[in-house]
Amino acid sequence: MAKIKDNLLVRGASGNVGKQFVYRKRGDETFITRMPTTDKNAKPTEQQEKVRDLFAAAAGYATGAISDAKLKAEYQKKAKTQAGRTAYNVAFRDYLKAPVVKGVDASAYNGTVGTTIVVDARDDFRVVEVTVSIKTAAGVLVEEGNAILNPINRNEWFYKATQANAALSGSIIQVTAKDLPGNKASQVITLNGS
Repeated sequence: MAKIKDNLLVRGASGNVGKQFVYRKRGDETFITRMPTTDKNAKPTEQQEKVRDLFAAAAGYATGAISDAKLKAEYQKKAKTQAGRTAYNVAFRDYLKAPVVKGVDASAYNGTVGTTIVVDARDDFRVVEVTVSIKTAAGVLVEEGNAILNPINRNEWFYKATQANAALSGSIIQVTAKDLPGNKASQVITLNGS
């Protein structure tokens, strides 16, 4: 896809030329691409249907997101940092891309009330919630709750233990991060006894 800069002849152009190439406008920029081709008799595969359904859902989310003035402004702010992006594009991508739990630091957690678990959770737009679940090695739930966002490092979340865990060795900590469209990512770690 070629990007056209400062050409008065094609600035703002859109549509196809001789069924050979297509001008497209994204934001204030004009792009030129090859004319897309499709086989009108081909039936979509099951995978193509899934992708189409996913894209339709993403388009629905993006349309709804930009219809909310406050949310549109937030997506637009992110779009300004990426050339050729609009608030709609950023919301569409946010729907398609789940957050990532980059790491769980449980080195300070010793099973006593008040000890902290630190979670590194990231998203292309925003992580809105991180939940932490602590279970014994036997699978018995010790506690579960929401982590709190670090106001300075916005990828870092803190969870303070509220229940004592006497059976620390082999305990399982599951962390789940959720983004604005509701996509989730999890990471599970098992504690070695000390």
